[in-house]
Amino acid sequence: MSIAKSIEVSESSGITFLDIDNSLATARISLFGGHILSFIPKSDNKERLWLSPHAVLNGDKPIRGGIPVCWPWFSDDHGREKGALPSHGFLRSQVWQLKASEDNAAGTTIYLAPSFTRADGFEYDCQVTLKVTVGQSLQVELITQNTGLVAFSFNTALHTYFQVDDINHVELTGISGDYKDKTDNWAVKQTPAHYTVTGETDRIHMTAAAQVAINERSVAVTRVDSQGHDSLVVWNPWQGAASIADMDAFGYKHMLCVETACTGDIQVAPGGQHILTQTVVPL
Repeated sequence: MSIAKSIEVSESSGITFLDIDNSLATARISLFGGHILSFIPKSDNKERLWLSPHAVLNGDKPIRGGIPVCWPWFSDDHGREKGALPSHGFLRSQVWQLKASEDNAAGTTIYLAPSFTRADGFEYDCQVTLKVTVGQSLQVELITQNTGLVAFSFNTALHTYFQVDDINHVELTGISGDYKDKTDNWAVKQTPAHYTVTGETDRIHMTAAAQVAINERSVAVTRVDSQGHDSLVVWNPWQGAASIADMDAFGYKHMLCVETACTGDIQVAPGGQHILTQTVVPL
């Protein structure tokens, strides 16, 4: 297999990295977890993804930051007791393979596949592909194909950590409707008209917003475009970051998760497929 000229392959502490550098942007992908770690468009040279300075980058545990792939369940929604199975599924803690890559007019397109898709908690025949296009925007497509004889259901998310200069100066626009508030025993609440983050935030927005903007005062805006989702998750641990081992106590000031998600059951018939897409658009 030939590798696109814009991609440099390196290895560190047992993890293989793909470093992409084309005329439009740079990016870094870890094959451990099929995990995008960085996206810097050359239009403004501003890093769009947040990676914890304490992220474990040796394959011992999932990476904190970037774009983790949650599949085939979100959080602990696997039907068993909490902790019985890995949170957010088993794709983000295995080694993925580079299946194909190419340089094209859109930038650089990469196809990755996990080592396996059948494990405890999900025992169906399927194929998962992560298609990543690094260009003026960063487009991520998580493709789940049913290759078996019976239908199955799953849920999933692209758990993106966005880098912000100061969380106190961030406003989200484009989200409306009700959300479930995990910090308040899953109470259903109305999305605020003026959406800022002023404390611990863990919300499942049940309206599948197609476009959301992360607006920072006097700083570049990032738009999040989503397709194939049924909800949008907004998360910031606030001062709870101090209790997260691989996160700096003040890291919450510089990150905000806006996650394109399927938190309800997605049904895939034999021969069918589901595509979850998130596009990070610099403005």
